[in-house]
Amino acid sequence: MEEVTSVTIVSTNINKDILNNYNSYHVIDKSFKIEELLQYKKIIFFNVFNELDDVKIKEIYKYLDDNHILYINVTNNMEEVLATKYLIIYDKDKILIEGPTLEVLKNEKLLKRIGLNLPFIVELSLYLKDYNLIDKIYLNKESLVGDLWK
Repeated sequence: MEEVTSVTIVSTNINKDILNNYNSYHVIDKSFKIEELLQYKKIIFFNVFNELDDVKIKEIYKYLDDNHILYINVTNNMEEVLATKYLIIYDKDKILIEGPTLEVLKNEKLLKRIGLNLPFIVELSLYLKDYNLIDKIYLNKESLVGDLWK
């Protein structure tokens, strides 16, 4: 993994053994105060965002970006992958595929084979693209709606 600012790791078998590959990161696996994040230059969120609403998650990501903090979000929720630039998919504790988020998501058959579904907006984009209603894959609802109703 190159040194990118934001990474999501999705695992079919999410467990803390994955963290052994990222020893230089501070692990957060429970509730925290956003101000506490400034103590660290590299952070791993281990299945933390499942308990937070979208507004709070966006606030956290903005705070991390504004303060130039590198972060990895380890999750089993495919909807969360859209918030980061780089995606790593683990299957049985091994990296199956990794790269820029959109490039990894284009491997739909591979993801489905291991039991992962595409995020809703990506899957919708692919269907609309198949019908020639759009010409690219979207990673957020606002962009897709904006381009559909120009």
